[in-house]
Amino acid sequence: MRKLLLNQSNIGILILLFIFPTSCLKDRITHTYSIQVPVYETLATARANMKSGPATELKTIGKVYVQGNYIFLNEIDKGIHVIDNSDPSKPVNLSFIKIPGNEDIAVKGSTMYADAYGDLVAFDISNPLHITPKKILDTVFTDRFYYYFGPNISYYDNYTTNSFNPDSMYVIIDWITKDTTVNYNSYPIMYYNSSCPSCAVVPSATYYAAANQNTGNGKSGSMARFAVVNDYLYTVSNVSLHTFDVSTSDNPISASNSNFGWNIETIYPFKNKLFIGSSSGVFIYDIATNPAQPTASGQFSHARACDPVIADDKYAYVTLSDGTKCGGYSNELDIVDATNLTNQNSLFKVYPLTHPEGLAKDGSTLFICDGKDGLKVFDASDALNLKQIGHIGGPETYDVIAENGLAIVIAKDGIYEYDYSDVNHIRQLSKLSVN
Repeated sequence: MRKLLLNQSNIGILILLFIFPTSCLKDRITHTYSIQVPVYETLATARANMKSGPATELKTIGKVYVQGNYIFLNEIDKGIHVIDNSDPSKPVNLSFIKIPGNEDIAVKGSTMYADAYGDLVAFDISNPLHITPKKILDTVFTDRFYYYFGPNISYYDNYTTNSFNPDSMYVIIDWITKDTTVNYNSYPIMYYNSSCPSCAVVPSATYYAAANQNTGNGKSGSMARFAVVNDYLYTVSNVSLHTFDVSTSDNPISASNSNFGWNIETIYPFKNKLFIGSSSGVFIYDIATNPAQPTASGQFSHARACDPVIADDKYAYVTLSDGTKCGGYSNELDIVDATNLTNQNSLFKVYPLTHPEGLAKDGSTLFICDGKDGLKVFDASDALNLKQIGHIGGPETYDVIAENGLAIVIAKDGIYEYDYSDVNHIRQLSKLSVN
C-alpha cells in the first residue's frame, strides 16, 4: 500500500511537469547589454585613406597642436581636424585627415608627425587643404601593435618571416554600438585578439589633451607625448623614450630607443632638456651633448598620480591629480627645483587644487586647467608665492596652450579661445563645440 501511494505521487509530479513545461524546464533569465563593436579595414586601405578630406564634426577630442594660423586637433583614434585660426574669434574647421589609431601630433616646418597605432607617419602639410603622407615607419611604437590578421594569417607569418603585408592585416577604423542579449549568468566578454578580426574590443577611454611647449616649430604642451627639438623628434610610450632623426623633415629615421621606467605619460622640452612626466615622478633627460641619445640627469619622485609637467629656467611646475586612470589621491601643484632634481629637497612648495590637469606658462602668467573647477590664472612672478588673478568657471577643462595673449583651452565640450592681453580682464573669443 505504501508503495502504491509513492507511485501515485510520482505520477502526479510527472503530470505537473508536462502541464507546466516552460516554467520548470525552459525559462531563462536574460540581460541585454550595449556593447561597442569594431569596424575593420585592411591596413593597406587605411593607409591609402590617410589624407585630408571634407571637414567633420568634433566628437572625441584629444591632443592639439598649434602651428602658425592653424590648429591640428586630434580626434582620438580616428584622425586629425585641420582648423584655420587666422581669426581666433571665428575659427574655421577646414578638413579632416583619417588616421586610425592616432593619439599624438608634432610638427617641424611643413611636416607633421602622427602615430597610427604602431606606425609613425610623416605628412606634408604645406597645403592644409591637401595633406598627404610622405613616409610611414612600420611598427616603431611597440606598445601599440593593434594589428589583426585574417583567419589564414598567423602572427608568426607576419613577424618572424619579415612578411609585413598591409593587404592581409586589419586595423580598427571606427566603433558601432549594438545591443546583445545573453544569459543572466553569463558575462559579456570583450577582448583583444590579434587573430580574430570579428572579436569585440573595448576602445581606450584614456583622455589625452593638449599641452604647451615652444620648440620653434609650433606649440603643444604638458600632456604631449611627442616633441620636436631642432633636428630630432622625441616620443614617449608607457615604458620608453624613442628618438628619431628628422634633419630631413619628411624622412624620419629611428635614432635610438631607451627603456627607463613604467607609466610614462608626458614629455616637455625646455632648452636642452626633456622633462618627462610619469605617474610616480618627473625625469630629466639631457639632449645638449648627444641629442640622438638623451641621457638621464635627474629625477623627482612623488606619490602615484597623473603628472603633466612644464618648466622654466628655475622651476618645474607639476600638477598631480587623482582618478582611476593614474591612481593616487593628490590634487595639487608642486613647485620643484628644475636646476637640481637629484636634490632630496627639490620640492619647494605645494598648492592644493581641485583636480588639476594640463597647464601652461607665458612669461609670469600661469594657467592651470582644474577640471570641473574651470581655468585658473595665476601671477607666477614669484613661483613660491602664487597669486590667483583670474578664474573662468563653466567648462570642464583639460589643457591649455597660451602665447602672446591668446589662450586655447581644451575642455570636455569643445575648444575655447580667450584673449588675455589684459590678464585682469580675460574675455572669451570663440568656441568650437563637440557634437
